[in-house]
Amino acid sequence: MRRLVLLASLTVALVACAASMAAGDGILWPEPIDLLQGELSEFRVTGADVAAVEGVWGKEKIYLHADGPGQFSGILGADVDAKPVLSKLRLIAKTFTGVELRKMVSVKVKPKSFAQESFNVAPTFDRMTPETLEEIRREQAAFARVFAAPAADRWWQAPFVRPVPHEASASSFGRRRIINGTPRAPHSGMDLSAPAGTEVAATNHGKVVLAGKFFFAGGSVVLDHGGSLFTMYLHLSEIRVGEGAMVRKGDVLGLSGATGRVTGAHLHWGARLANARVDPLQLLNKISGNPQPLRRNEIRASEMEK
Repeated sequence: MRRLVLLASLTVALVACAASMAAGDGILWPEPIDLLQGELSEFRVTGADVAAVEGVWGKEKIYLHADGPGQFSGILGADVDAKPVLSKLRLIAKTFTGVELRKMVSVKVKPKSFAQESFNVAPTFDRMTPETLEEIRREQAAFARVFAAPAADRWWQAPFVRPVPHEASASSFGRRRIINGTPRAPHSGMDLSAPAGTEVAATNHGKVVLAGKFFFAGGSVVLDHGGSLFTMYLHLSEIRVGEGAMVRKGDVLGLSGATGRVTGAHLHWGARLANARVDPLQLLNKISGNPQPLRRNEIRASEMEK
């Protein structure tokens, strides 16, 4: 009888162990993630039997890519205007035998304090003609088109590099602007004070999905780095790549300038991850493991920013 009891106990233990594995034991899932507005967080899922991992956060698909056998990494980004809220990242790991293991990871978006500036411009600054409005609609449609069709494959490889060696201007990422007493959209990129004619390099490998001239952005190049990550290079005086071209990290995309709705030469460098407008400097600080502190020069944002 004692032997039967021991056998029964062993059977129950084995069943419980199998159920535990099915629930996700054997896989190292991410810890809860904290994100400030406009910032990134890299996370990993590991497990010897894991063949692939998929993620969903809100309405956005989150791509995870293999870093090695049983090792997968992904990046989350909170929009510069994201509401501070607690949500869930849904992860699905698929094993080589076809079993799906699921995990919900808490993601907390926290508010971040951004600088604010207020200045006045001539009333004609916002006066648009029908022709101008049509140009603006064309610009908005062009950018929306490329952001709506990201490549799933990850082309980038850490580390990311600066597109120009120059310092950031006072008009930094996330700055809130009040023009003629009216609040405007937050600054969604990083302005680098590159003199006109400076060579602008690709921050990482990717595909040129937009190259053209626009009303607000001026000469523009957008790179798709795969996995729903894009970088933007705006106000160029010259574009040296064409749409559809594959570029390598450090390749020259064009020359900096003062085209579009600006009053001074500089490079607007932007980043977008799964439709979230994020600080491009985060690509250097959070992905490359090579922190670069933000330094500012004496250029006033109102002298440069559109």
